[in-house]
Amino acid sequence: MVFWTAIKNRLRRILPGSMSYLDKKFKTLDSKFKDLNTKFKGCDNKLKVLDDRSRELDQMNRRQEKLLQEIRQANQAQAKAIEDLKRYVDQELQRRDDWGKRAEEIRRTAGDRPVWVIKCPAPEGAEKIRWGDYAYAEALKKYLDRLGIYTVIDPKEDWGCEEKADVVIAFRGCHFYRPDRRNKNCLYIMWNISHPEMVTPEEYELYDIVCICSYHYVKEVAKQVKVPVLPLLQCTDTELFHPAEKEPETYDHEYVFIGNSRGVARRCVVWAAQDKLPLKIWGGGWAKILGDNRTIVQEPSVENSQIPDIYRSSRATLNDHWKDMLECHFVNNRIFDALACGLPVISDCSDELKEIFPDAVLYYETKEDFDKCIQTLETDYASVKAKVMAQWPLIKEKYSFETRAKELVEIVEKYGKKNE
Repeated sequence: MVFWTAIKNRLRRILPGSMSYLDKKFKTLDSKFKDLNTKFKGCDNKLKVLDDRSRELDQMNRRQEKLLQEIRQANQAQAKAIEDLKRYVDQELQRRDDWGKRAEEIRRTAGDRPVWVIKCPAPEGAEKIRWGDYAYAEALKKYLDRLGIYTVIDPKEDWGCEEKADVVIAFRGCHFYRPDRRNKNCLYIMWNISHPEMVTPEEYELYDIVCICSYHYVKEVAKQVKVPVLPLLQCTDTELFHPAEKEPETYDHEYVFIGNSRGVARRCVVWAAQDKLPLKIWGGGWAKILGDNRTIVQEPSVENSQIPDIYRSSRATLNDHWKDMLECHFVNNRIFDALACGLPVISDCSDELKEIFPDAVLYYETKEDFDKCIQTLETDYASVKAKVMAQWPLIKEKYSFETRAKELVEIVEKYGKKNE
C-alpha cells in the first residue's frame, strides 16, 4: 500500500484530474492487482499439485520398472530352473541306465577280488574333495585296496545303485541309507561316525553289522538291538597326517581352527575371538557369528590334503564336538588328525576322550577352563608339545585307517560266515 500511495502522489503532480478520479482509478488497479495475485497463488498451488503428481508418476514408473525387472529375472530364473531340471532328469535317467551296467563292469574289473562299496554322503562332482566324508572314504579305500579288496566309493547320488557287492559300508552321519536286500549275498555294515541321535534302533536293525565310534555308546545300543554292535572309532591317515621331519623354529600360525560354523556359535571359537587371541579359521558360515572379528577367517574351505601342512606349522588348534556326539562319547577325527601332526589340542571333553588321551589334550568345560588351557600353552608349551609328540606310536598303532581297514576285514570274515 505504501508503494501505491507514493505512485498516486507523484501522478497527482503531473496528471490533471480530480483527486476522486485518481483514487477511483487506483482502487480499480489495486483491485485488479489483488485479483492477479490471487490467480498467481492459485497457479502456484496448481503447479505444486502438478509437481507432486509428477513425482508420484515418476515413483510409479520406477516401481513399475523395478517390478518388470523382477519379472524378467524371475522368468530367467524359471527358464534356468526348467533347463536344470531337464538336465537333472536326463542325468538321473542316464545314471539309472548306468547302474544296470556297473555291476558286471565292476565284477569284470575286480577279477577274483571281493567287491566292497562305501556309501559316502558327499555329493559327486568337484566339490566332493572339500567334504570330510569324502576324504574319510578315500583314506579307507586306499587301505582296503592294499588288503586285496576292490573298493568302490558311491557318492550320495549313487546310493540307489546296487553293484552286487560282497560288502557295503554305509557312513551314517546326517543321511539315511537303506540296505538293498535284493542282493542276498551282500553283508551290510553301518559305520555310525556322527549324529547318533538321528539313528533309531529300527534303523540299526536294517543292517547285518553295526559299527559305532564309541566304546561307551556301543554298550547302550547293544542293549536295544539284536544285530552285532561293535566299536570302531574314528581315525586318521598316518601317511598324510604325521609329525614334521623337523620342528619349525617359528610357527606360521598361533591358534587355528578348521571347520564350518554349523550355524551355531561354537564356544571355543567365539571365546578365542572375544579374547582377541591370534586365531585363524578355515571354514564357512562364520561372518554373521564373528561380526567385526570375521577377518580371522582365511578361506571358506580347505582341501584335506592341505590340512597337515597347516597343522604342522601351527602352535595349537581348537576343537569341539556336536552336542550329541559329546554326550554319546564320539571322538571326532580332528583330534586324531591334529595329534598325529604333533599339534596340541584344546577341546571339550567326554569320558571316552579322556580315557584315550588322559593328558595329551587340554580340556575345557567352561570359559574359565578354556582360559586355563590358553595359559598352560603360553607358559608351559614345551611340556604340552612333548606329551602330544608321545602319542604318535599309539595313533599309528590303534587310530589309523590302516588299522581300521584290517579290523573291518576281520569283522567281515567273522560275521560274514554266519550269513552263509
